[in-house]
Amino acid sequence: SSPSSVSQPHSWVQLLRTFVPAIDFFVPLIGAINHRSRSSSRRCQGLRTLCQQTMAPTRAILFVFALGIASPDVVAGQRFAALVQSSRDSSDRLTRKADVPFVPNFDTSGPIIEVVAPYQVNRHEIEGFGGAFTEAAALVYQSLPPEKRQHVMDLYFGPNGIGYSVGRIHMNSCDFSPKNYNFDDVDGDVDLVHFDTSVAHDQEAMIPLVKDAQATAASRNAPPIKLLASPWSPPPWMKTNGKMDGSNKPGLKDEYREAWAAYFSKWITAYKDQGVPIWAITPQNEAEFAAPWEACVYTPEQEMEFLGSYLGPKLAADHPEVKTYVFDHNKDHVYQWAQALKNNPNASKYATGIAMHWYIGDHFDHVWQVHEDFPDVRILATEATFERYRWHPGVTLVEGDWSFGEGYAHDIIGDLRSGSTGWIDWNLFLDQNGGPNHVNNVCDAAILVDTNTKEVYVHPQYYAMGHFSKYAIPGSRTITTMKWHTPTYSGKDRPYGTCSAEDGLEAVAVLRPDNQVAVIVLNCADNAIDFKLQDGDDALHANIPGHSIQTYLFDRNEAVKRQAFV
Repeated sequence: SSPSSVSQPHSWVQLLRTFVPAIDFFVPLIGAINHRSRSSSRRCQGLRTLCQQTMAPTRAILFVFALGIASPDVVAGQRFAALVQSSRDSSDRLTRKADVPFVPNFDTSGPIIEVVAPYQVNRHEIEGFGGAFTEAAALVYQSLPPEKRQHVMDLYFGPNGIGYSVGRIHMNSCDFSPKNYNFDDVDGDVDLVHFDTSVAHDQEAMIPLVKDAQATAASRNAPPIKLLASPWSPPPWMKTNGKMDGSNKPGLKDEYREAWAAYFSKWITAYKDQGVPIWAITPQNEAEFAAPWEACVYTPEQEMEFLGSYLGPKLAADHPEVKTYVFDHNKDHVYQWAQALKNNPNASKYATGIAMHWYIGDHFDHVWQVHEDFPDVRILATEATFERYRWHPGVTLVEGDWSFGEGYAHDIIGDLRSGSTGWIDWNLFLDQNGGPNHVNNVCDAAILVDTNTKEVYVHPQYYAMGHFSKYAIPGSRTITTMKWHTPTYSGKDRPYGTCSAEDGLEAVAVLRPDNQVAVIVLNCADNAIDFKLQDGDDALHANIPGHSIQTYLFDRNEAVKRQAFV
């Protein structure tokens, strides 16, 4: 159930590892490495992240030595790209493949992925990638024995995992809770004197899950996980329909807007007191949807009024470090909500950006329009998942549906290219039935657990996420890329997470804070595709199998300048 290593070494590295007991014999030779030509070490510079993951420090030194001396294909000044691949029709799952050499740019009539020179980078840095710490995820996690808990933690957050750095958590219950709950169920308690400041319900499963993730991330010396909190519903007494499930229009009673803003603040304080700081909030999950589960409907103008006059001032006074993202619903209306934000000066003072979900389909043009017209608004994709009805015939619990991984990669590429600064999956873990869920709104997840047998199943979405979360690290900025001689889909709207041969090659590139470039390429067609990956005056001959995702990682081309932000 565990993924293949992303740092799978080449055969000659494996040979070195065979003689690990003799490594100390070679330590006196280390000083000689400094006298090697700079070009001999450049090849490993482009692979330094993978080198570090492959060996302990002493082994890494010998690895550099081997790269400079033992490899016959090193050419002075030549750059190489590390290649990591996941492919439906092979065992490749975030698997390190043979390095690919750059050569002088060449003409071709075939497909081209071009990293545009000069580098045109996004004005906003990538916040990160991750998943949701729902109550369902926490209960499934809690059902595992200790060694398997650590295993799944390592898969997401550990030193050899996929580097999750952000997460989402619900304030009060959501559909992926076994039942409704909130922290002040006393009718009319506008002063919130009965608010449970211990958040006892969440101490049972959700907070321990978050703390385990925090500790595991810290083990790889990662910054604290950034947690985004969203409510599905206020307590029933604050709502016009008198219950948490469902919503009238509007959902929140006007006379309780101040109390609801204070509730946010108390909840953030309570979580902080439990050792779980909140990085950002959204005022409401899916504000346009009167769902049959927990919901609270707002119009754009109503949410901006709530933010500008109540929630924003309260959080600015009590928790000025907490950011706010508005909307938190489907991309087809993201521009309309961004306009409403900009039309309300009070709300604009308190909002960092706008959050969006994928359930209506691609609509990347709407996301890009927000990025173009409102350049100071940060964009963040905050929820996506496949409902279980989307499983194709023959799909098993053990392997999952490969097209789901492709769907994730397709959406992440499109969102990042359109200005998004990250992407958050829905439930981190679900059980064999796609729950627990109190309204039978069952879904798939990147990691499923059979709570009867305690077996852990890693689904294709996990590997797709890893191509981004592990290599497009926080602090990176997307770089403009162009594609040539390969199709771009131009048909009717499709269901969320859909890609095919009609999309051609899809790709996104990022410039990382360590001055490396990561290019993620997706091929949803049945056939393999030969293509050119161009970076300035250099290019490489590449091939991607059908139904595959690749990440190319290489040193930035120092001859290519970085242009103004886009």
